[in-house]
Amino acid sequence: MIRNYLLPAWRNLSRNKANAFMHVMGLTVAFTCCILLFLMVRHEFSYDQFQQNKDHLYKAYLVSYMPEGNDRSPTFGYPAAPAFKGEVPGIVKATPFMWAGAGIRYKDKEVGRNIVLVTNDFFSMFSFKVIAGNPTTPLASTGDVVLNEKTATAVFGTEDPIGKTVKVKVANEWRDLIVTAVLENAPDNSSMNYNILARIELGPNYTSTKDSWSNQHHHVFIQTAPNITQAQAEKNIRTVLKERALATDADLKNRGYRKDNNGDYAALKLAPLSTLHFDDELGTNNTINKTYLYTMMLIAIVVVVIACFNFINLNVARSLTRAKEVGVRKTVGAEKSQIFLQLWTESFLLFAFAVILAIGASMLLLKPFNALFTEELNLHHLFRPLTVLYIVLGMLVVSFLAGGYPAWLVARFNPAQVLKGKVSMNRSSALRNGLILFQFVMASLLICGTIVIYSQFQHMRTANMGFEQESVISIPVKKTENGRQYVNQLRMLLASQPQVTSVSGSSMNVGIGEDHSQSSTGIGFSYKDKMISTSALVVDYDYFKTLGIKPISGRDFSRDFPSDTSAAENTVVVTESMARQFGEKEVAGLSFYSDSAKPKWHIIGVIPDIYMYSVHSKVKPLTFSMNKRTHIDYILVKVKTGNPLATMNLVKDAYKQIEPDNTVNASFLTENTLRWYEKEQRLSRTFCIAAGIAIFLSCLGLFAIVSLVMEKRRKEIGVRKVLGATVSGITGLLSVDFVKLVLIAFVIATPIAWYFLRQWLQGFAYRITIYWWIFPLAGLVTLLIALVTISVQTIRAALTNPVNSLRSE
Repeated sequence: MIRNYLLPAWRNLSRNKANAFMHVMGLTVAFTCCILLFLMVRHEFSYDQFQQNKDHLYKAYLVSYMPEGNDRSPTFGYPAAPAFKGEVPGIVKATPFMWAGAGIRYKDKEVGRNIVLVTNDFFSMFSFKVIAGNPTTPLASTGDVVLNEKTATAVFGTEDPIGKTVKVKVANEWRDLIVTAVLENAPDNSSMNYNILARIELGPNYTSTKDSWSNQHHHVFIQTAPNITQAQAEKNIRTVLKERALATDADLKNRGYRKDNNGDYAALKLAPLSTLHFDDELGTNNTINKTYLYTMMLIAIVVVVIACFNFINLNVARSLTRAKEVGVRKTVGAEKSQIFLQLWTESFLLFAFAVILAIGASMLLLKPFNALFTEELNLHHLFRPLTVLYIVLGMLVVSFLAGGYPAWLVARFNPAQVLKGKVSMNRSSALRNGLILFQFVMASLLICGTIVIYSQFQHMRTANMGFEQESVISIPVKKTENGRQYVNQLRMLLASQPQVTSVSGSSMNVGIGEDHSQSSTGIGFSYKDKMISTSALVVDYDYFKTLGIKPISGRDFSRDFPSDTSAAENTVVVTESMARQFGEKEVAGLSFYSDSAKPKWHIIGVIPDIYMYSVHSKVKPLTFSMNKRTHIDYILVKVKTGNPLATMNLVKDAYKQIEPDNTVNASFLTENTLRWYEKEQRLSRTFCIAAGIAIFLSCLGLFAIVSLVMEKRRKEIGVRKVLGATVSGITGLLSVDFVKLVLIAFVIATPIAWYFLRQWLQGFAYRITIYWWIFPLAGLVTLLIALVTISVQTIRAALTNPVNSLRSE
């Protein structure tokens, strides 16, 4: 019986190759777009789902209810993890997670890898398998170290690493450690990445600050008991903060802090591990906004819906050509259900063929898609049984909904009227126009989104960061213990080059380097019962000169003041936002303790605020020092503008003389800061491509509806031509209804686009204004494209010889 439906359906499609091709082309484009976006969204939502304890793992953070808004800080001092585990009911495990260096040596080989300091709880909390060595307590002593598989292979090759002594650079000191275990590499969808793991006791100043809560520099992860909810754990953890608060409630109240529902001005909170990938403030690696993913899903759905509406319109446009066939079938005894099933079978074959082509196209386009959107995706989960079932069910549902209406419409034709040529399609015109209207509303929304998102991306890319970017080159140092020496050597090598203005160095990179290196550091301390937080950087002479920054009070670091590099003096330069936290009228000359075990810090100057992090968030307080105990990790070279490629090669060649065995991953700061905004760049690309696809598919639908109307008004056009109507007059008459549809779509889309784009922009501290001209521009683009589509059919109809259209009369 099925064969009786499939064969006629195949024959009919074969007789109408052009129509079938148009159907398949539109559906294939839409399904391909949907599959690729589904893969991307599926990958992002899979982050940390492999963790067996994911429902009980949390990251601790402190939220302060400040006057200008809530501030969340995920950094703690050394005592935090032991206190959470030992004092809070319901918390069974806790581990610090501290970035503490980058580098490992074995014999004559040195490899740059990041080092994370943890406790043994790390290995039982997280589902990272030990593939060699001690599986239970890999870090039994402070002399142990654990490598991931990638690092072990890079350092030892095929040699067994277990029991070997290596030198690991921890907290700027090279230490001899014994490899006790090799851990599997963290999956791509892990928000926690590591190369080398060592004990937290190796952290900087651990002995002197292990009981200090004010020196905050690492993250803390905890695991709750199976019967403890997040709310219960947060309630239990309140006591830890109450007993160790760095600022009194009275002070916080005087500073304008607000109370939460529990009456706290600041509170310890827990963020579930599964949410960290979607949290820019608390996430540890490669975070992404959920709104971005929902937008991708919405775009995929909109594109498929537009393609389905196209399918309906194209089939409705052809329904008159099938009318006599249906009339004859009904006359010889065919039932409505049989005709419906026959016509729907044709639709199903087209949808099935389009899905198969879309899967093939997705496999071919996956590599360029990954390159365009900087993703690492594969198609393996598409061929899992459950996924295949979803695809088949989805295809059946979509083909039934999209192919069902035209099939139902044709199946209900009256055979007597059909054979007399008196079939009327007036009832369906409102629905067809509604479908066209929806398509162009979506197209207008996507065009508005493309313009605003691209404008915001350009706005951030060209934002005034407070320092020079275009003429400054950043070079990551491999052997960072020699960083200061390398800065001086490079100064000497480039001193005679007129293209080079200055050379300096820093412990922190600006932006994300060519080797994808980036860095950040934060400390917190109390000053006169005020909680002060800042990012701390160590720099070299000429740092502010190299970045084009001038002090607004006090002075810069200078060779004329030997105390600037003295460990006993601890002189610092701070930014305006850091200075404001002290609450003093003048901070230049102010002295303070960041920790009781350290010497006083002396502020010698204040500089304007600068964005050392992206402009997604507000500018952060910064503190600069020339502390020689901290290494220089990045060298900065300021050059003159003009011929940047030649200057870059000059700097690389000079640095190659200093570190001949290492690749020079130099990049301009403009490139580094641009990498901050890869997500916005991806979103801009996605909207641009989706808008193009939506316009293309909408025009296909418009082409179909225009074809239908031209067929209905064929005789009217002939009569008008006989009566003397011009081609331009007929074209205008036939186009006006469709132009109205596009204009109505623009009117509907404008307030919707304004509202959602305004909400999206609230996520940026530094954002554009949505100017009024954006919406007319989007409407004009949509209208021009629609007019071209309409004109193709209307002009052809207006040029038709009236003799042909009136022959039957």
